[in-house]
Amino acid sequence: MPWKWLFCLAVLAGTLLLLCLPAAGRLFQTMVNDTITYETGVVLEVSEESLSPSPLKGGQQLGTQELQIRLSDGQVVAVTNYLTDTHNVQASAGMRVVVCVDAPEGVPSYYTLYNYDRTGSVCLILAVFFLLMILVGRKKGLFAGVALLFALVFLLRVTLPAIYSGVSPVLMGLATVLAVTAVTIFLLYGFTVRGALAVGVTLAGEGLACLLFGLFSGLLHLSGFQSSDAESLLVVAQNTGLDISTVLFAATMIASLGAVMDVAVSLLSALWEVHIAGGGEGSLFRAGLRIGQDMLATNCNTLIFAFAGDSLTTVLVLFSYGVSASQLISSDYVALELSSGLCGACAVILTVPLASAAAALMFPKAKMSG
Repeated sequence: MPWKWLFCLAVLAGTLLLLCLPAAGRLFQTMVNDTITYETGVVLEVSEESLSPSPLKGGQQLGTQELQIRLSDGQVVAVTNYLTDTHNVQASAGMRVVVCVDAPEGVPSYYTLYNYDRTGSVCLILAVFFLLMILVGRKKGLFAGVALLFALVFLLRVTLPAIYSGVSPVLMGLATVLAVTAVTIFLLYGFTVRGALAVGVTLAGEGLACLLFGLFSGLLHLSGFQSSDAESLLVVAQNTGLDISTVLFAATMIASLGAVMDVAVSLLSALWEVHIAGGGEGSLFRAGLRIGQDMLATNCNTLIFAFAGDSLTTVLVLFSYGVSASQLISSDYVALELSSGLCGACAVILTVPLASAAAALMFPKAKMSG
């Protein structure tokens, strides 16, 4: 069996091992309220409903429904479902749903309809995504899917629990970037010159993103306490040791990783082909800059439009309230989004000369078989 398949199996085994790890510590929610659980169930019938169309666009129905729901443990419960403009889960017989169960000791349990049970739909979407990756990318698509699975599991089972328990977010951000970068690139390109350079250039680009974020956050007087969820985390931090002040630093590193890795890998692959065609050190560097110039516009647009799409509803709220330009620019929201977004974009830009210089220096010394 080729070594790349062995490495792929080792990554899969490591991913399964991470999934089997016990939960790290006690979740804060259980410290403040351990009587609330969420259970799946099936709507047996809608015994009564009083609905009317919403005046807003979208075709939603507002009102109440009286439901009979069989929970996963077989218990049948009566639930009153309130449909509003912001919480609008219209149930029907046979629909799978999630029920919030509040069962304090000595008091009858209270049931509310939390949401649709989207487990099956999410699994189907993920299956289609991975299937398309394999059909189009073939072997590399499979390796890319394994790398993505490892990245998600590592983030959920290692990075987040460690930060929650008080480990430095900066340290865990660096560990996450290193682990995900190494696994992804070595799975796709192997332990070759291109693979090693891609890892090195990606980590260098991430280092520049960190330096820029430190500079930008200092100029804009930012800390983790200005984020929208900081207030919710204050009490958590007092009980778990969570370091809120540097969470933004780790978030910026993780958020910019995909774009930086994309530019590093794509540019190094193109320059390898130029090297095979007979390009020397000088021509490789110049070619890297020219190719990188074409890549910058689309990659930076990707980062900016991703920010614009994520913040569209927030910007609409600000626009509807007539927020002035000076108020908007000086707000914590814009400062946070601007610093993190532009740090990623600047890291992508600086990755181009880094990758070009690395290719010009190392490719002429590498064997063609590498």
